[in-house]
Amino acid sequence: MRANTRLLFKTLLRQCKVDCICDIGSCDGSDALKLRQLLPEATVLAFEANPLLYKRMAANPNLRESRIEVLPYAVSRAEGTALFHVTDTDYDDPNEPHTGTSSLLVHKGLTTKEAVEVKTCRLDEFILSRHPDVQRLGLWIDAEGAEYAVLEGIAGIQSRVMTLHVETAWTPMREGQKLYPEVECLLKSYGLIPLANNLSKGDVWGDVVFVNEKAAAALGVRLHLWRWIIRGLAWSRLDLIPAVLMRRCRPLYRLLWSVYAKFPA
Repeated sequence: MRANTRLLFKTLLRQCKVDCICDIGSCDGSDALKLRQLLPEATVLAFEANPLLYKRMAANPNLRESRIEVLPYAVSRAEGTALFHVTDTDYDDPNEPHTGTSSLLVHKGLTTKEAVEVKTCRLDEFILSRHPDVQRLGLWIDAEGAEYAVLEGIAGIQSRVMTLHVETAWTPMREGQKLYPEVECLLKSYGLIPLANNLSKGDVWGDVVFVNEKAAAALGVRLHLWRWIIRGLAWSRLDLIPAVLMRRCRPLYRLLWSVYAKFPA
């Protein structure tokens, strides 16, 4: 059964008492804002390498007022520079599905507007130099095929990563993309174990939630309880209600989300 990975990850953030959340491949900052609501005291870092999207995020008063640090870096395996392939699409259209598809890797099915040189950083070096006091990280990774390079760059803080949500693939969507088995092998070597996913063998891509092995042991029965609750919501299709409300009744969706965000862990 496919899991609602978003809901499970957000539950784990609070259960693991995460004190720093990294939204890697933030696009417009909407996920970072939701993560901020879940953990009002945590450090929230939003990384977006697409210069068009970064400019909008940097000017967004909601992100600034929510104390979300917006950063123009492509998170990768090394600090330096790299070519970033900006998708040719309408960035002014809020319903455009390809807004968040730009990447360090080339997708032959997408037209590149331009290839721009961007700064890259290793997440471990960034955290240790800029936020050395954080000890319990949660990572939300949507790097459009470059997720393996992102994960190579967390080796120096692997023990601090409590949970992560990563988009990955069974078959390559981009040139040079590493696939899910390689992603899983790397993360297991860090002591991060797969907990749930929404992948099936017929899918090209999907999302996987990993949890720190020691954190999972500390949560014990609570972790299994939440897994079964979320599986039950998926089985009954009740987990689809928020998405339906977001499309058809945004005021009610916002109300329910605010209640969930304030619900004690």
